[in-house]
Amino acid sequence: MSDAPVDTPITRISAKTASTVLERLAGSDRLERGGVFVISVEAIRERSGDRWDKKRDDVWGYMARKLNEYLSYQDIHHQLSDTDVLVAMTTEDGVAAQAVGMRVLEEVLEFFLGSADRRDIRIRAVTRIDGDYLSCADVDPEAIAAARSSATPAEPAPAFSPYRSRVSAERERERNPVSFVAFNGQAIQIDFALEHVVSLRHGVTAVLRIEPTVTFRDTGEVIPVRKFGRLADEDMLAIDRATLAFGGLFLPEDARKQPPVILPVSFRTMGGRKGRHLLLNVPGASNEKVRQGAMLEFIDVERGTPSGRLVEVVSLVGGITRGVLARLQPNREALGPVSGARFNGLVADFADLGLPDARLETFMRSMAHQMRGKAPALIAQGLAERIHFEMADDAGFTHAAIRAAPGDVTRRDVA
Repeated sequence: MSDAPVDTPITRISAKTASTVLERLAGSDRLERGGVFVISVEAIRERSGDRWDKKRDDVWGYMARKLNEYLSYQDIHHQLSDTDVLVAMTTEDGVAAQAVGMRVLEEVLEFFLGSADRRDIRIRAVTRIDGDYLSCADVDPEAIAAARSSATPAEPAPAFSPYRSRVSAERERERNPVSFVAFNGQAIQIDFALEHVVSLRHGVTAVLRIEPTVTFRDTGEVIPVRKFGRLADEDMLAIDRATLAFGGLFLPEDARKQPPVILPVSFRTMGGRKGRHLLLNVPGASNEKVRQGAMLEFIDVERGTPSGRLVEVVSLVGGITRGVLARLQPNREALGPVSGARFNGLVADFADLGLPDARLETFMRSMAHQMRGKAPALIAQGLAERIHFEMADDAGFTHAAIRAAPGDVTRRDVA
């Protein structure tokens, strides 16, 4: 299966009535991130025929109601024409944002036509603003549907990832698993899994995430992240190199059509030149691809991490990636080590805590309370089952992910 992007025809539409909105979007990264799109009720007009003039106000009234229901106060929507509405989202990017637009359009179509046929789903991603005109590319509803279905895997069977199927099994085997000899002479193996980070508000896969499992190969003992500090710098460099290489397989060709990828790496590594050199030389991925699709998750920011150096490194790597997140230590002073740096998201990992549900819910609330208002995205990851998504949502997290073990995601080769 080819990894080459498929060219999509570009159309131009007038947006003269939206000059104020276009001014707000000018200079932002919303277009590049796929957060700006146009949804159309053309199918309703076509079916209505001569009755459209009488039905138009009802359609647009219902559309406005649904947009206000699904969008946040930070998002923008503006009617462009008789059938088109411009939407600019700040709370979601790319296919996750478009999935929100698709859900709105589906509900409008179902209300007025009785069903929402995929052929009637007309969504265009805005790729460029030229004065009062928008350059747009049609969005495939099937790509959006894949993001939604991957956010709600069937249980207890493992979820099939439509994104993993885009990478051949042969290419994946070249980078998963990976083994090397540690500084102390022990053999270490890294096995990778692909996780789906789900928007709790919109129920769609917003980001993919790579989860490495590091073990001593001879004994099978898993090395938890909290013990990574005992590994030599060279060992952490090797782990991060392997993580970036595997994650590079899933970086989006087009950030408007596929979610970005979170890559958990060490602050120790990224604080040095060798680490940043890895970012600029991800196998098979251009620097532009990394900038548009890679998000780093610093896994080892803790008490004692120099705050000034942290701010500097976040700024450095943030300039060559899509963003930087910090994994917080699970304690009552979780924010202390990360204060001062501007992260795109904060992460709480609950996998190794082993708490019963009652205590887990209480601890989630404690962590979310500390994190609230400190970053745009608050992610609860390492969850055991989907019922924990409800706990995370109630606690105040914006996103959540179930912990995937290596091999949990069904492989399905494409000829």
